[in-house]
Amino acid sequence: MRMILVMSAMLLAASAAVAQDARILFLSKSAGFEHSVIKQENGQPSLVDRVLTELAAKNGAEITCTKDASLITAENLKNYDVVIFYTSGYLTETGTDGHPAMTEQGLTDLLEWIKAGGGFVGFHAASDTFHGRDDAVGKPYTEMIGGGFEKHGQQFKAALKVVSPDHPAIASLPDGWTLADEWYLNKNLNTEKMHVLALLEIGRERKKQRMYNIPDYPIVWCRAYGQGRVLYNGLGHREDVWESETFQSLIVDNVTWALGEGELDADPNFETVVPKTIPEN
Repeated sequence: MRMILVMSAMLLAASAAVAQDARILFLSKSAGFEHSVIKQENGQPSLVDRVLTELAAKNGAEITCTKDASLITAENLKNYDVVIFYTSGYLTETGTDGHPAMTEQGLTDLLEWIKAGGGFVGFHAASDTFHGRDDAVGKPYTEMIGGGFEKHGQQFKAALKVVSPDHPAIASLPDGWTLADEWYLNKNLNTEKMHVLALLEIGRERKKQRMYNIPDYPIVWCRAYGQGRVLYNGLGHREDVWESETFQSLIVDNVTWALGEGELDADPNFETVVPKTIPEN
């Protein structure tokens, strides 16, 4: 069943963090694994739908929450300033959740829309989208978002190390913020275009899970894409993460920057801020 939630929000604060009257499209189609935080039970909005709708209302924005990927068209994108993905799999296929798929032209339209000045924010499984096949459909998306999902281990508590402390996209993020989540390891990182905002500090988990016995790695990053802005935030598997005030403030920062507010500050910095060795403990 197609479900579209359109929430026209009133300005509830005298000083809004997100640009007033911003128009946001949130897509949560799951052609692959469907995360519990975006599952719509009995026709009701998902947890992420509810969180984003509330944040939009508090900041004077309008948001459309949908699982219908066929809405990604050149014509429909004219109605929005920023697109948010919490998606998985090849969205050109109906897949797991049964909601309408995106056309290949729709993906091309999305990329062209971003290049022309649109804003894009991808959470968690957005890197588990359009990847895993060496084809002309998936490659441009992976290049745009900055990497593709490879694997993850058991959930664990880790800290985020802020490496671009003055960046407006993470203005509220405390350095060293610690939380439990499912931590993706991404591959095919677009290191030549990526501006890393925060690293995952793996800490003692290296001794517990072999796959994490690696240097600390990027978990939040951004980039310029033509005239547009792209941000990937690897957090958000768990319900308690979305319910966290710290994470919700970070979401507002992410979206505000993607809307074009504040400095771009997207010069590639991977080689200077990402460690090449495991820290000595």
